[in-house]
Amino acid sequence: MGHFPAGFLKIAVFFLLTFFLALPLYSPAIAVHVNAPSATYDCDDATLGMYREFQSRGIEATPIVGNLNEKNETFIDCDHIWLIVKSGCKNIAYDWGRPRLDKQHYEGYMVSADYLMEAVAADMDGSGATAVAQR
Repeated sequence: MGHFPAGFLKIAVFFLLTFFLALPLYSPAIAVHVNAPSATYDCDDATLGMYREFQSRGIEATPIVGNLNEKNETFIDCDHIWLIVKSGCKNIAYDWGRPRLDKQHYEGYMVSADYLMEAVAADMDGSGATAVAQR
């Protein structure tokens, strides 16, 4: 161990231990459990589950509708919904329980939680169209 002074190694071990011991405190904000997509569980269901989970932790989240296959989509072209989650001074997109860093997840139209709940309710009673924006 002659390459590093003993003080440096103690500090490095302290920070590594602190990081690994604190990781469980922060990991729930990194990933949120959602069910796998199915015929009865789609993006609005997953987004509502994530929204409720973040709200229960006191984390601000806003639903956003968009189209991940189109740039500069109009509202009527939107066919998907996910969250923008406030993390300190940054916003992080969450889709299907995971943070998304691609540019397309940061484009779209912010909608209210009521809009999201109406989309889920429309799915449940069978009155909803396939496109999220048509709710």
